[in-house]
Amino acid sequence: MPDDPATNPARASATNPARASATASAEEPPRKPTLARLFWEYLRIAAFVVGGGYAIIAVADETFGRRLRWLREGELVDRLPVFQMIPGLIAGNSAIYVGLRLFGLAGAATALAAVALPSFCIILAIARGYAWLPMDAAWLQGAFLGLRSALTGVVASTLVASWRRTMRGAYAWVALALGVAAMEGFGANPAHVLVAGMLFGIAWTCARAARGALPPPAEDAAAAEDAVFAERPVRRGLLLAALACAAVAACSPAVFATFAKFGLLCFGGGNVLVPVYIREFVGPGAPHLRLPAEDFGNLLAITQMTPGPISVNAATFFGYRMEGALGSFVATVGLLAPSLLLLTLALRSLARWRRNPVVRGLLWGVAPATVALMVVATLVFARMSVFDGTVSLRIRPLALLLASGAGWALHARKAHVTTLILVCAAVGMLLPRAIGWSLGPPFPNP
Repeated sequence: MPDDPATNPARASATNPARASATASAEEPPRKPTLARLFWEYLRIAAFVVGGGYAIIAVADETFGRRLRWLREGELVDRLPVFQMIPGLIAGNSAIYVGLRLFGLAGAATALAAVALPSFCIILAIARGYAWLPMDAAWLQGAFLGLRSALTGVVASTLVASWRRTMRGAYAWVALALGVAAMEGFGANPAHVLVAGMLFGIAWTCARAARGALPPPAEDAAAAEDAVFAERPVRRGLLLAALACAAVAACSPAVFATFAKFGLLCFGGGNVLVPVYIREFVGPGAPHLRLPAEDFGNLLAITQMTPGPISVNAATFFGYRMEGALGSFVATVGLLAPSLLLLTLALRSLARWRRNPVVRGLLWGVAPATVALMVVATLVFARMSVFDGTVSLRIRPLALLLASGAGWALHARKAHVTTLILVCAAVGMLLPRAIGWSLGPPFPNP
């Protein structure tokens, strides 16, 4: 059999010097993790990435896995089922995972604060009345279009990587088809799709265990990663975190309790909470605020257009409307606190419960449902960028070009995600005016 350059570095060097250089670069030792660098990287991700959890996790996986090599490449994508089955924001759960894995609870709190800070500051400024930003200006609309197009390519590239790891066996394909059909065709709540996958997985693995047909879990890279969490001392840190949350809650108990409840209800991403927000804040019968439907629609548009986790954007805005800047802070802490506690405890227990049929069923059943959510997220990004948002779904040529180029550059050339986002935003801002392309309706109604 002839040598394969993919498995023979010497042959790769002879046939492709550029590839050999990339291989040599990839074998350089990883940069030493520090808390300051962790905070900076997540702050930068949250400040540049628009669109919520799936976009943030795609960029974080490239940053911490491929570029900095603090994690195994693809580790965050592989852990999506865990992030989905624990209440909380996907972006927040990924930050807790990275921080806890590297530095314990101090790292988890640091990364979680960094991922929330840009959203908090931007939305607080908007809520306080700094609405001078010319959102209707063509150059700004073009920049947002370029940014969303880049993120469409980034999320699609992450979907391809997750697809290869997850889509094996008949159940995975059936669950994927049913999940996408339920969410796209019938408007099913993503949390319900995830719960259905979990319940089926539990029933299937428990039935196999009862028959003695359940094989032992594989001792793969995930098993070694689980063992790292089991060794992290977190008792004192959790006590300090609980005391800090209690101090914040004392500033405004009602706001904290309201948003902590939202944090406990959030499975599968921030958009899951939209019906809850409507029930709590919109209309004359709502228990809080009683916003007009038009104001709520404008808020959703703003949260989709600004960087960071969508639910942090919403919590900051609603908290400000309830009790000013202090309310914004209390609402954001209340939203994020449950996931910090629950995910920390869950990750600490994964190694111990790895052989448990219920836990194995949860992870196995929810994995293809997670891919279904990523397919839907990719379609949502495409509708906000590549397609013009009208019933006819006309294609924006510039957005299609940027999305395709960003996806190819990330997947095939391993390009730097932040650079891709900035380049696409600049092209979207400058090129349409230079060559006379129309952007079309830039932001469809949420």
